[in-house]
Amino acid sequence: MGNLQTLLGKDDFTLSPYVAWQQPDAKTVHRVEQRVIKQLLQALIFENIVSSDHKDGVFTIYAYDHEQRPVEYHAFGQYYLSFGLVRLDQQDVIRQNDAGQQSRASLNLVLDELVHGIEHAEKRDDFIYEMKRTFIHDLQSQICQRAYSLPASQYSYEELETYLMEGHPYHPCYKSRVGFSLQDNLRYGVEFAQPIHLVWLAVHRSISTVNSSIDIQADDYLNHQLSQQDHLRFSHVLNEHKVNQHDYVWIPVHPWQWENTLVRVFFEEISSQQIIYLGRDDQSYVAQQSLRTLTNLKHPEKPYIKLSMSMINTSSSRILATHTAMNGPLITDWLQRLINTSEIAQVLDFAILREVHASAVDFTKLPSSHAKQAYGTIGSLWRESVHQYLKPQEQAIPLNGIGHVQSDNSLLIQPWLNEYGAEAWVEQLLKVVIQPILFLLYGEGIGSESHGQNIILVHRNGWPTRIILKDFHDGVRFSPEHLTHPEQLPQLHQLPAEHAKANRMSFILTNDLNAVRDMSCVCLFFVALSDIAIGLQQNIDFDEALFWKKTAGVIYDFQDTYPEYSQRFAKFNVFAAEYCVESLTKRRLFGDSQAQFKQIANPLYPFRRVESWENV
Repeated sequence: MGNLQTLLGKDDFTLSPYVAWQQPDAKTVHRVEQRVIKQLLQALIFENIVSSDHKDGVFTIYAYDHEQRPVEYHAFGQYYLSFGLVRLDQQDVIRQNDAGQQSRASLNLVLDELVHGIEHAEKRDDFIYEMKRTFIHDLQSQICQRAYSLPASQYSYEELETYLMEGHPYHPCYKSRVGFSLQDNLRYGVEFAQPIHLVWLAVHRSISTVNSSIDIQADDYLNHQLSQQDHLRFSHVLNEHKVNQHDYVWIPVHPWQWENTLVRVFFEEISSQQIIYLGRDDQSYVAQQSLRTLTNLKHPEKPYIKLSMSMINTSSSRILATHTAMNGPLITDWLQRLINTSEIAQVLDFAILREVHASAVDFTKLPSSHAKQAYGTIGSLWRESVHQYLKPQEQAIPLNGIGHVQSDNSLLIQPWLNEYGAEAWVEQLLKVVIQPILFLLYGEGIGSESHGQNIILVHRNGWPTRIILKDFHDGVRFSPEHLTHPEQLPQLHQLPAEHAKANRMSFILTNDLNAVRDMSCVCLFFVALSDIAIGLQQNIDFDEALFWKKTAGVIYDFQDTYPEYSQRFAKFNVFAAEYCVESLTKRRLFGDSQAQFKQIANPLYPFRRVESWENV
């Protein structure tokens, strides 16, 4: 990770080469504005939120200006075989007024004329606010591109986590980061790769909760994450407060969270010494793509830390609910036991990054006057490092980097495609990525939230060898009665009613087997592989239909190799004509008063075999 430390320079924020705002050139403003507009239009068209036609490679979207005169927006692109997703080309989006005059589309007019015209969109103003913030945050980050001089394929996993700064490839609010100032974005945004020092709190055991993996001793584990100097310094703070150290749990929090949320929400607990500020540690961390997951800068082999942040990004709150944090060690210990006792899992040679230690404030033990405000605001989850599982000569890359297009318009993986041949490389990629997800689904009856950021591709000199999966604390779904080993299932912490109201899709247990299948298939095929399939089609003319045919082939190879799971092939029919996905943009516009879902055509369906269970 030496290159990343070189990029960072000295471990002092004030010596950063960046400032919060530098006037961008007109070309950069134009490029970023067009990306924001296009990503918005793609979602509005795909989710059938706006009226549009598609003919000869041009989408025409109909709207009205502020004087109710008709206007049209012309966007150049197409529907793709990959679930009917919309992708727009490099050409600018054009606005045409009622007199036939054309001009380049601007974000302000698109929001005024298209988004403002969406009827019954009760969250419209919030959505527009997020769009504006996405524009400025993306514009602010463009200066970081010049910091990376090597071909991206030569960077380490940690460096790629900061390099892959494009954000969500589908969601319009891909960099909204509501709650951040521009200065906050500079300090804590992944693109800027600034060193972050955790704030540590001593939280009284009467209002806290802790859970750990069976393989660790909680207190010793936390001590290893702190230097000896930090440990002595923090102990001295508690001694000065004249409290019994054994009555407290030490919990790390994000410095932004401490400054912007916790002092205000917990001032009573701080005043009464139920929460004591210990200080900032001397370890340097750097943000991963998710912003709230941090890597130890000087020791990337040490655990990653996921923290609560009371901010909104890609229209989702980034708090860390207590029940999900506490479930992390339970779920990953459970999955690891299943992997360890399965010969098939050993053959597939995949791994998971276990979530081994969790700590949080239990909002149910707080006064009702501020329990709601405190919900999920103090929580930490330590996760194993990818370096714990890399073998000699192996390197790793986040899967969402596979479709990444660099500033020279070449794919990040282009050197590997050149060396091994595109078709052979894609076949190997699909084999190593898909089979472990199928094992969990078919072999164990567990759906997993394995999308581009949650799958780590392991390779040797660019040749895919296996995968490592992560982020399981709320990233599994199953029906207990359809598990292969129900006796192994741990007693999980239940979903609070407050959480269920705020996030309809955040559930683990279900009796709907299609919901189990769709979690795996939507995350893997719709989110992760579609982006790769479309990127290969656009950039190297790799036939999209061939990509999905090869995907189907990998699935059938797995089924043929492990016929003992045949009953599950029917129950979790991945070749179904359609999957059900959440309409992310509709949800953001119309709120949660009713569920927003869309049935999407499955590109695997044309390659299905005629099976006895085909119509199940």
